[in-house]
Amino acid sequence: MTDTADAADTARRIAQVVVEVEPLHLDRPFDYLVPEDLEVVAGQRVQVNFGGRRVRGLVVAVTDVSEVPAARLRPVAKVLGEHVWVRPDELEVLRWAAGRFGAPLADVVRHALPSRTIDVERRAAEAGWFPPGTERRPSSDPAPDPRQLAADWQVYGASGTALLDAARGGAGSFVWRPLPGEDLGARLAELTQVTLAGDRDVLVIVPDPASPAADAVVRAAGDLAVDLRGGPSPRVSYKRWLEARCGAARVVVGERGAVFTPLERLGLAVVLDEANPALKERRSPRHHARDVVLERARRAGGAGVVVGTVPSAVAWRLLRERRVTAVVPSREAERRARPRVQVVTGQDQPKARLLRESVAALRAATEAGNYGVLLAARRGEGRAVVCRRCGERRSCPTCASSLGVPEGRAALFCEGCGWSVRRVPACRVCGQHEVVPLAAGAVRLGSELQRTFEVPVAVLEGYGQTAPPPPAVLVMTRGSVLDAPPGTVDAVVLADLDGSLRRPTLDAAEDTLRLACTLAGWTVHGRRDPQASRVVVQTREPEHHAVAALAAWDPGGFWRTEVGIRAPLRFPPLAHAMRIEVGPGGDGDVTALLRGSLAEGDELLGPLPVEGRSGYLLKSGDRDATLAALRPLRETWSKAGVEVRVDVDPVDAL
Repeated sequence: MTDTADAADTARRIAQVVVEVEPLHLDRPFDYLVPEDLEVVAGQRVQVNFGGRRVRGLVVAVTDVSEVPAARLRPVAKVLGEHVWVRPDELEVLRWAAGRFGAPLADVVRHALPSRTIDVERRAAEAGWFPPGTERRPSSDPAPDPRQLAADWQVYGASGTALLDAARGGAGSFVWRPLPGEDLGARLAELTQVTLAGDRDVLVIVPDPASPAADAVVRAAGDLAVDLRGGPSPRVSYKRWLEARCGAARVVVGERGAVFTPLERLGLAVVLDEANPALKERRSPRHHARDVVLERARRAGGAGVVVGTVPSAVAWRLLRERRVTAVVPSREAERRARPRVQVVTGQDQPKARLLRESVAALRAATEAGNYGVLLAARRGEGRAVVCRRCGERRSCPTCASSLGVPEGRAALFCEGCGWSVRRVPACRVCGQHEVVPLAAGAVRLGSELQRTFEVPVAVLEGYGQTAPPPPAVLVMTRGSVLDAPPGTVDAVVLADLDGSLRRPTLDAAEDTLRLACTLAGWTVHGRRDPQASRVVVQTREPEHHAVAALAAWDPGGFWRTEVGIRAPLRFPPLAHAMRIEVGPGGDGDVTALLRGSLAEGDELLGPLPVEGRSGYLLKSGDRDATLAALRPLRETWSKAGVEVRVDVDPVDAL
């Protein structure tokens, strides 16, 4: 080789690119030649030719060496914007997320970065805040009065003081259980203002776009905030993301998709209602906002805060391992502020959808000119049926699925296998022929209540629905339960707690208790006398530890009992859970291959049929070791075109 050739070879620039493609076996950087007329730096997004098509990729490094022969190196086709999309510390967070949740880095990149809109950049440049570094960092208003802060947070004692200190300029990880009836929006607004006054930025993640607490944060931050809730258009999303990237915005509020949004100096990262299933991403990388928020804050040297009435299994484990600080009110203050819970079984009453106590509570609330709230376990009409006399579930003789009442000519119908019968057969327990819904849906409950009450009865089955002015009865499903009530709520009726507790999922008890506590807290929101509240729980299992924890307002007591129940089964929080779904294709026995790839101490349950795939639940003592052990098999399946889904810490593990 000549000296000229040596010089040319040495001078070449190589971009190492994470190409945004799906297969796991392609989860590595690929080398591309940087043309002489392009300026490429790490963190930029580019277009490259890959597999015969033009795709996007993220440059993770620029070097002058490559193991790929020069003749096989393809050039970078296009640079997508001159600005850096991902900075070095942010790239490490994306890599961490890929490892933590067992996903390809390309999946994390696709999720974290929006689509580019050139016109947005042009208008931003004309406005003077683009590219990054163009505009002077905007300042915020002074922090709230220290005496007012001390008064508002004194109920949380030393742990509340530690959280305030971390927001002012310190660091730490916290699990915050607010006082029943706490003005969550006001407290979060104070934390936001304290953080901004210290010249640091704020990230707030919420499970629902209609969150009143998030509204309070946006109002407190004013022009410094960008609101990514509600799924804005790609153009608007890119503009708001770019404002955060450039430092023109210092507060980001959004749902789980906003958890990777960049901020210049992250000082406070918060996730509300951390056990809410809506915070778990359903697509790869299947991350949970709680874990990303805590990790981002830790790496940035800021305060990470997860908020909830009942901690998830993951949060409980962090508390037990002392990796987070519990911010809780004193037990005495919590007992004074808790709602008044009445547990009724109806054993001395005729069978009815709502017991006397429930009807009386709703009626008293509306007669006082306020809201009465009834929680429905499901939407619509509610189709699964039970015997009217004894309550035995009517099941399909072919597949054992719950039978329902169809709209057609059959008396009973199985949605699982299609079995039907024109006359209701006798109950195998008591011989009765009549059936009633196992649990009425919200629509059915609403129509029945409208015949009983003279005030409006509104069925709210999702986020963002507007309640009628009080007095009114609100029939709600879980999707309409926000972090603050729509007005003064005098009574809450939980008519089907048993059905929720019996759901065939591992997190049924904790999830039911979390939802019940959130809704019950509405009755003491803004009240001086919590004893004026009324929460009625209808149950056939008054001794259930979740019901007892609700009545005593004792989430810690619930978890102490729940951990004892789960210990023999080795379920979270005593171990890590992973759900694995394997599609058709490939060679060999799927179950045997999985069992042969487990780390030491792992336990595999399954297979179970899941929509044409084989489903498994894996219990692991060392999450990282398990993912590393499974990696070769997953890559083999990826090369063979077998679809494999891995969900680390699933929210409904069974």
